[in-house]
Amino acid sequence: MTKLKQMRVQAGLSQSQLAKAANMNVRTLQHYEQATKPFDRAHLDTIARVCLVLQCRIEDILEDPEYIALIKKLPR
Repeated sequence: MTKLKQMRVQAGLSQSQLAKAANMNVRTLQHYEQATKPFDRAHLDTIARVCLVLQCRIEDILEDPEYIALIKKLPR
């Protein structure tokens, strides 16, 4: 299970609810959750909208350890 799917399930949202709230196509979300498309490569605005809806940090839903390490180095 991808981190994205875990966070969505923990938030108690359906795929269609998350997609609508994050202003994205539900089919695209399904691809990200099934890892047929890497969510880490999504547009930054898409990742940010999903994080806002799920009330999580970017590093909570990305999979690539190098991306996560890079994000953690950014000033807060």
